[in-house]
Amino acid sequence: MTSRGLSEDELAQKLKSQSDRAVNAGLIHAWRAESKHRWHLPADLVPLICEILGDDTIQRLLLSEKLRQSLELGESTPRIVALLQSALPEATERKTVEGRKKSQRRSKR
Repeated sequence: MTSRGLSEDELAQKLKSQSDRAVNAGLIHAWRAESKHRWHLPADLVPLICEILGDDTIQRLLLSEKLRQSLELGESTPRIVALLQSALPEATERKTVEGRKKSQRRSKR
């Protein structure tokens, strides 16, 4: 059984239909077998597997450290902006007032 409640057969069928590759349950089992010394999951199927499973963990594990840090920074940007806005409320208010004034000037023209 794979994550998201899919069996190896179901995952294989989805991969086969969406990738036009010969994928079967035995192959899925071989990819995830703990007895293997090397991982044989085809890299080109990783995005599709992540999409089917609804989980991008595999892709994230394969990212270089630099790309992983960039991704984490990008994902944290909304939190950083929210923290700054809550810490500097008058700056946010000032910017909003300035934006309204500019908008009013444009509409008078």
